[in-house]
Amino acid sequence: NDFMAGKTCIIIPCFNEAGRFKAAEFRDFINKVSDIDLCFVNDGSVDNTLEKLTDLQCTRPERIKVVTYADNRGKAEAVRQGFLQMLALGEYQWVAFADADLATPLSEMFRLINIAREEPEVMIIMGSRLERMGVTIRRKFYRHFTGRIFATVISGLFRLNAYDTQCGAKVFHADIAGAVFKQPFISHWLFDVEMLLRVRNLRRDYNRIIHEIPLNVWLEQGHSKIRFSHLLMLSFSNQCMYIIGICKQFHGYKGR
Repeated sequence: NDFMAGKTCIIIPCFNEAGRFKAAEFRDFINKVSDIDLCFVNDGSVDNTLEKLTDLQCTRPERIKVVTYADNRGKAEAVRQGFLQMLALGEYQWVAFADADLATPLSEMFRLINIAREEPEVMIIMGSRLERMGVTIRRKFYRHFTGRIFATVISGLFRLNAYDTQCGAKVFHADIAGAVFKQPFISHWLFDVEMLLRVRNLRRDYNRIIHEIPLNVWLEQGHSKIRFSHLLMLSFSNQCMYIIGICKQFHGYKGR
Protein backbone atom coordinates (compact mmCIF):
# COMPACT_ATOMS: atom_id res chain seq x y z
CA ASN A 1 0.00 0.00 0.00
CA ASP A 2 1.05 3.59 -0.71
CA PHE A 3 -0.45 5.17 2.39
CA MET A 4 1.71 6.93 4.93
CA ALA A 5 2.48 4.65 7.86
CA GLY A 6 0.19 5.46 10.76
CA LYS A 7 -1.75 8.20 8.99
CA THR A 8 -5.35 8.16 10.17
CA CYS A 9 -8.70 9.73 9.40
CA ILE A 10 -11.63 9.90 11.83
CA ILE A 11 -15.09 9.70 10.25
CA ILE A 12 -17.73 11.78 12.05
CA PRO A 13 -21.34 11.29 10.91
CA CYS A 14 -23.53 14.39 11.36
CA PHE A 15 -27.28 14.83 11.27
CA ASN A 16 -28.74 18.15 12.43
CA GLU A 17 -25.73 18.88 14.64
CA ALA A 18 -25.65 22.66 14.19
CA GLY A 19 -26.97 23.40 17.67
CA ARG A 20 -24.27 21.44 19.47
CA PHE A 21 -21.40 21.32 17.00
CA LYS A 22 -18.08 21.75 18.83
CA ALA A 23 -16.10 23.44 16.07
CA ALA A 24 -13.46 24.81 18.44
CA GLU A 25 -12.62 21.34 19.80
CA PHE A 26 -12.25 19.88 16.33
CA ARG A 27 -10.13 22.85 15.21
CA ASP A 28 -7.86 22.60 18.26
CA PHE A 29 -7.39 18.89 17.68
CA ILE A 30 -6.38 19.38 14.04
CA ASN A 31 -3.90 22.08 15.04
CA LYS A 32 -2.29 19.90 17.72
CA VAL A 33 -2.21 16.51 15.96
CA SER A 34 -0.46 16.40 12.61
CA ASP A 35 -1.15 12.83 11.44
CA ILE A 36 -4.87 12.45 12.12
CA ASP A 37 -7.35 14.06 9.71
CA LEU A 38 -11.11 14.51 10.10
CA CYS A 39 -13.90 13.62 7.67
CA PHE A 40 -17.40 14.88 8.45
CA VAL A 41 -20.34 13.21 6.71
CA ASN A 42 -23.42 15.41 6.49
CA ASP A 43 -26.25 12.88 6.50
CA GLY A 44 -29.01 14.96 4.92
CA SER A 45 -29.21 17.55 7.69
CA VAL A 46 -32.05 20.09 7.39
CA ASP A 47 -30.51 22.70 9.71
CA ASN A 48 -27.30 24.62 9.01
CA THR A 49 -24.98 21.71 9.84
CA LEU A 50 -23.42 21.83 6.38
CA GLU A 51 -22.61 25.52 6.83
CA LYS A 52 -20.89 24.75 10.14
CA LEU A 53 -18.89 21.97 8.50
CA THR A 54 -17.77 24.00 5.51
CA ASP A 55 -16.77 26.91 7.75
CA LEU A 56 -14.59 24.53 9.75
CA GLN A 57 -13.18 22.94 6.61
CA CYS A 58 -12.09 26.35 5.31
CA THR A 59 -9.73 26.72 8.27
CA ARG A 60 -7.71 23.60 7.28
CA PRO A 61 -8.97 22.30 3.92
CA GLU A 62 -6.02 19.93 3.50
CA ARG A 63 -6.83 18.19 6.80
CA ILE A 64 -10.63 18.41 7.05
CA LYS A 65 -12.90 16.66 4.54
CA VAL A 66 -16.65 17.05 4.17
CA VAL A 67 -18.89 14.48 2.49
CA THR A 68 -22.51 15.54 2.01
CA TYR A 69 -25.74 14.31 0.43
CA ALA A 70 -29.30 15.61 0.50
CA ASP A 71 -31.24 12.61 1.85
CA ASN A 72 -30.96 11.25 5.38
CA ARG A 73 -29.66 7.67 5.17
CA GLY A 74 -28.91 6.93 8.83
CA LYS A 75 -25.72 6.62 10.83
CA ALA A 76 -24.67 3.26 9.38
CA GLU A 77 -24.67 4.52 5.80
CA ALA A 78 -23.06 7.82 6.80
CA VAL A 79 -20.18 5.98 8.44
CA ARG A 80 -19.92 3.59 5.48
CA GLN A 81 -19.81 6.40 2.93
CA GLY A 82 -17.12 8.16 4.94
CA PHE A 83 -15.02 5.00 5.08
CA LEU A 84 -15.40 4.25 1.37
CA GLN A 85 -14.44 7.75 0.29
CA MET A 86 -11.45 8.04 2.63
CA LEU A 87 -10.18 4.54 1.78
CA ALA A 88 -10.45 5.40 -1.92
CA LEU A 89 -7.90 8.18 -1.41
CA GLY A 90 -5.27 5.56 -0.54
CA GLU A 91 -3.68 7.87 2.04
CA TYR A 92 -4.75 6.34 5.33
CA GLN A 93 -3.43 3.27 7.11
CA TRP A 94 -6.14 3.61 9.76
CA VAL A 95 -9.71 4.89 9.54
CA ALA A 96 -11.81 5.43 12.65
CA PHE A 97 -15.25 6.72 13.48
CA ALA A 98 -16.60 8.73 16.40
CA ASP A 99 -19.84 10.49 17.30
CA ALA A 100 -20.25 14.17 16.49
CA ASP A 101 -21.28 15.02 20.06
CA LEU A 102 -17.81 13.96 21.27
CA ALA A 103 -19.20 11.74 24.01
CA THR A 104 -15.90 9.99 23.35
CA PRO A 105 -13.50 12.96 23.52
CA LEU A 106 -10.95 13.42 20.76
CA SER A 107 -8.23 12.82 23.34
CA GLU A 108 -9.64 9.31 23.83
CA MET A 109 -9.81 8.74 20.08
CA PHE A 110 -6.15 9.77 19.91
CA ARG A 111 -5.35 7.20 22.63
CA LEU A 112 -7.23 4.41 20.85
CA ILE A 113 -5.53 5.20 17.54
CA ASN A 114 -2.10 5.10 19.16
CA ILE A 115 -2.89 1.73 20.75
CA ALA A 116 -3.83 0.42 17.29
CA ARG A 117 -0.59 1.73 15.80
CA GLU A 118 1.55 0.14 18.50
CA GLU A 119 0.03 -3.37 18.39
CA PRO A 120 1.28 -5.23 15.29
CA GLU A 121 -1.42 -7.93 15.36
CA VAL A 122 -4.37 -5.60 15.93
CA MET A 123 -6.57 -4.58 13.01
CA ILE A 124 -9.58 -3.22 14.92
CA ILE A 125 -9.83 -1.29 18.17
CA MET A 126 -13.21 -0.93 19.89
CA GLY A 127 -13.80 1.56 22.66
CA SER A 128 -15.76 0.19 25.61
CA ARG A 129 -17.77 2.14 28.20
CA LEU A 130 -16.73 0.05 31.18
CA GLU A 131 -17.39 1.83 34.46
CA ARG A 132 -14.60 1.29 36.98
CA MET A 133 -12.63 3.17 39.57
CA GLY A 134 -10.29 5.94 38.45
CA VAL A 135 -12.10 6.83 35.21
CA THR A 136 -14.93 9.13 34.14
CA ILE A 137 -17.79 7.25 32.49
CA ARG A 138 -20.97 9.30 32.80
CA ARG A 139 -23.98 7.43 31.49
CA LYS A 140 -27.62 7.51 32.55
CA PHE A 141 -28.60 4.43 34.48
CA TYR A 142 -31.39 3.37 32.13
CA ARG A 143 -29.07 3.60 29.14
CA HIS A 144 -26.45 1.52 30.92
CA PHE A 145 -29.14 -0.98 31.97
CA THR A 146 -30.69 -1.36 28.51
CA GLY A 147 -27.21 -1.50 27.01
CA ARG A 148 -26.24 -4.42 29.22
CA ILE A 149 -29.45 -6.26 28.32
CA PHE A 150 -28.74 -5.71 24.63
CA ALA A 151 -25.13 -6.87 24.99
CA THR A 152 -26.23 -10.02 26.81
CA VAL A 153 -28.82 -10.88 24.15
CA ILE A 154 -26.38 -10.28 21.30
CA SER A 155 -23.68 -12.30 23.04
CA GLY A 156 -26.09 -15.21 23.45
CA LEU A 157 -27.41 -15.09 19.90
CA PHE A 158 -24.14 -14.62 18.05
CA ARG A 159 -21.48 -15.60 20.59
CA LEU A 160 -19.73 -12.27 20.24
CA ASN A 161 -17.28 -11.90 23.08
CA ALA A 162 -17.71 -8.11 23.32
CA TYR A 163 -18.65 -6.04 26.35
CA ASP A 164 -19.90 -2.98 24.46
CA THR A 165 -20.67 -3.39 20.76
CA GLN A 166 -22.53 -0.06 20.57
CA CYS A 167 -19.81 2.33 21.72
CA GLY A 168 -19.35 4.88 18.95
CA ALA A 169 -15.55 4.79 18.98
CA LYS A 170 -13.84 2.29 16.69
CA VAL A 171 -10.58 2.16 14.70
CA PHE A 172 -9.98 -0.01 11.60
CA HIS A 173 -6.86 -0.89 9.65
CA ALA A 174 -7.31 -0.04 5.97
CA ASP A 175 -6.49 -3.64 4.97
CA ILE A 176 -9.71 -4.92 6.55
CA ALA A 177 -11.95 -1.86 6.47
CA GLY A 178 -12.62 -2.06 2.74
CA ALA A 179 -14.21 -5.50 3.01
CA VAL A 180 -16.14 -4.65 6.19
CA PHE A 181 -17.74 -1.52 4.74
CA LYS A 182 -18.12 -2.65 1.12
CA GLN A 183 -21.83 -3.53 1.33
CA PRO A 184 -24.67 -1.53 2.96
CA PHE A 185 -25.71 -2.59 6.45
CA ILE A 186 -29.12 -4.09 7.24
CA SER A 187 -29.73 -1.83 10.25
CA HIS A 188 -29.29 1.95 10.36
CA TRP A 189 -28.44 2.04 14.08
CA LEU A 190 -27.36 -1.43 15.22
CA PHE A 191 -24.82 -1.88 12.45
CA ASP A 192 -21.96 -2.37 14.93
CA VAL A 193 -23.08 -5.96 15.52
CA GLU A 194 -23.26 -6.72 11.82
CA MET A 195 -19.86 -5.11 11.36
CA LEU A 196 -18.29 -7.48 13.90
CA LEU A 197 -19.99 -10.48 12.30
CA ARG A 198 -18.56 -9.45 8.94
CA VAL A 199 -15.09 -9.42 10.48
CA ARG A 200 -15.69 -12.87 11.91
CA ASN A 201 -16.69 -14.16 8.48
CA LEU A 202 -13.54 -12.63 6.98
CA ARG A 203 -11.06 -13.77 9.59
CA ARG A 204 -10.95 -16.94 11.67
CA ASP A 205 -8.63 -15.13 14.06
CA TYR A 206 -11.13 -12.29 14.61
CA ASN A 207 -10.85 -12.62 18.38
CA ARG A 208 -7.11 -11.93 18.11
CA ILE A 209 -7.19 -9.01 15.67
CA ILE A 210 -10.02 -7.14 17.47
CA HIS A 211 -9.12 -5.55 20.79
CA GLU A 212 -11.71 -3.95 23.06
CA ILE A 213 -10.18 -1.10 25.05
CA PRO A 214 -11.99 0.43 28.06
CA LEU A 215 -12.35 4.18 27.71
CA ASN A 216 -10.98 6.47 30.40
CA VAL A 217 -13.50 9.20 29.58
CA TRP A 218 -17.00 8.98 28.11
CA LEU A 219 -19.54 11.71 28.78
CA GLU A 220 -23.14 11.19 27.74
CA GLN A 221 -24.43 14.21 25.88
CA GLY A 222 -27.96 15.61 25.89
CA HIS A 223 -30.36 15.37 22.95
CA SER A 224 -29.30 11.85 21.96
CA LYS A 225 -30.61 10.73 18.58
CA ILE A 226 -31.70 7.43 20.19
CA ARG A 227 -34.20 7.99 22.97
CA PHE A 228 -35.06 5.59 25.78
CA SER A 229 -38.51 5.15 24.25
CA HIS A 230 -36.86 3.95 21.05
CA LEU A 231 -34.98 1.27 22.94
CA LEU A 232 -38.16 0.05 24.61
CA MET A 233 -40.72 0.63 21.86
CA LEU A 234 -38.99 -0.74 18.79
CA SER A 235 -41.67 -3.00 17.37
CA PHE A 236 -41.26 -6.70 17.89
CA SER A 237 -41.58 -7.27 14.15
CA ASN A 238 -38.71 -4.85 13.42
CA GLN A 239 -36.49 -6.56 15.98
CA CYS A 240 -37.29 -9.96 14.48
CA MET A 241 -36.63 -8.70 10.95
CA TYR A 242 -33.25 -7.36 12.04
CA ILE A 243 -32.20 -10.56 13.79
CA ILE A 244 -33.51 -12.77 10.95
CA GLY A 245 -31.74 -10.59 8.40
CA ILE A 246 -28.45 -10.82 10.26
CA CYS A 247 -28.82 -14.58 10.66
CA LYS A 248 -29.53 -15.02 6.94
CA GLN A 249 -26.55 -12.91 5.96
CA PHE A 250 -24.28 -14.90 8.24
CA HIS A 251 -25.83 -18.31 7.62
CA GLY A 252 -22.37 -19.88 7.66
CA TYR A 253 -22.23 -19.35 11.40
CA LYS A 254 -23.04 -22.67 13.09
CA GLY A 255 -23.92 -21.34 16.55
CA ARG A 256 -23.09 -23.28 19.70
